[in-house]
Amino acid sequence: MDVTKLLTIVIEAGSFISAFAGITAGIVMVSVTKKFGTGLLATGFKAISIGVFFIASGIIMDAVQSYVQFSIDNLAVITIILAIKEVLFIIGTYTIVIGSKKTGDKLENLTKQ
Repeated sequence: MDVTKLLTIVIEAGSFISAFAGITAGIVMVSVTKKFGTGLLATGFKAISIGVFFIASGIIMDAVQSYVQFSIDNLAVITIILAIKEVLFIIGTYTIVIGSKKTGDKLENLTKQ
């Protein structure tokens, strides 16, 4: 077996494990949100879990990019996949940061009163 193909398989497996862990974390956060109801922590967890789903999608696109890079010799396809992956990572991290900041600010305002 070719070492490059083996390395690709290992990278893709790690990416998919990471993606499924992210999806599981998002599902756990959504289920915790249901237990909180509509309160302050529920809205924060909801925003953060949406960001986690975007990042998990980006990780899946990263695995797809690794596979396509070694099997298809089309630069346009690789570039499009790279752009989609980066957009998913940016949206995911932005959503997590903004959701965390809003939740932290709201909790800080509650403790000041």
